[in-house]
Amino acid sequence: MFNSSLKKDALAIHKKEVDKYDSAYQTMMTSCDTLYRERVSAVICIEKVGELINSIANTPKDFEQKIQRIYMERDKFKETESYAKEAMESNVKSGVGVMSAIGAGGAFAGMAPTVAMSIATTFGTASTGTAISTLSGAAATKAALAWLGGGALTAGGGGIAAGQALLALAGPIGWGIAAAGTGVSLISLSAKNSKIADEAVEEAKKIAKYRASVVNCNEKVHNLIDETEVLHDKLSVQHNDLSEYKNSDFIKLSGDVQIQLGTLVNNTLSLAELINKTVE
Repeated sequence: MFNSSLKKDALAIHKKEVDKYDSAYQTMMTSCDTLYRERVSAVICIEKVGELINSIANTPKDFEQKIQRIYMERDKFKETESYAKEAMESNVKSGVGVMSAIGAGGAFAGMAPTVAMSIATTFGTASTGTAISTLSGAAATKAALAWLGGGALTAGGGGIAAGQALLALAGPIGWGIAAAGTGVSLISLSAKNSKIADEAVEEAKKIAKYRASVVNCNEKVHNLIDETEVLHDKLSVQHNDLSEYKNSDFIKLSGDVQIQLGTLVNNTLSLAELINKTVE
């Protein structure tokens, strides 16, 4: 009656899409955390290789140049970690929450440092060129997830980071509240319910589109995880095989060992560059 069932069905569709988005988002964040942890482990391996190569006397000039590039990539990764952690701690101290715009508040206070760092190291920089980790509050979250393409759902920042908060951000306030009230005519009530139903369905379509972007992004993150794991494992084996040559003289080593050390340096540089590769 008065299009109430139409409104009810539309709101059910809307909630279903929000729940599906929330699930996809949480899955993606788990993937980002896995990627971050794999990269942290890779950095340790990279530093071990650096120590090994630096201990060997009379290495070729290009070894030194590549090691410098390797350390630059390592330092870049650590700087991003540091900025993310500092930004998060600053927000907690100042009481700024990503979800403050919708009244939830304290979002950063409940965020583990690894979450902030995984976001910063996975998504890199905002479209403005400003490092995500140097931004604060809602701006940091909007920048971190700018790849969603903007629009009404991303405008509040916190909604994207909080999944279920999309219920508060998407569509007009009061979708879940009955439209009936004193002095409301039956015609206007029917029209209002119809309007709410139309808007709820349209917002549900937008949420479905954003969810598709999240799923696509998750696939990209998984590809990075796979690439990093394969190269990291390979490098670990190579390092272990060549660790006996620590503090040796490169000139006195066999040609085969020299080639292996060169391959080790090249693979280390590839891994160092990979740990800073971002999802766009």
